[in-house]
Amino acid sequence: MSFSSYDALEARDLSFLRQVLEEACAERGVILDSAEAAGMARSLIDWYLFGIRHPQQLKDMLDPLPLRAGS
Repeated sequence: MSFSSYDALEARDLSFLRQVLEEACAERGVILDSAEAAGMARSLIDWYLFGIRHPQQLKDMLDPLPLRAGS
């Protein structure tokens, strides 16, 4: 999923997102320079541009939605 935005990310935004990515990778045991981490980074940027700014909320958005029993 990719959100269309004309907003530009500034250095402080990138620094913030890098910190969130590093924390998320550490919590999940994902190597920072892996393809999985690159996908997480793209998702974090998308959610950030969508308007989610709280670090924990951004990390939560990386988790898949839980499946309901019987689905």
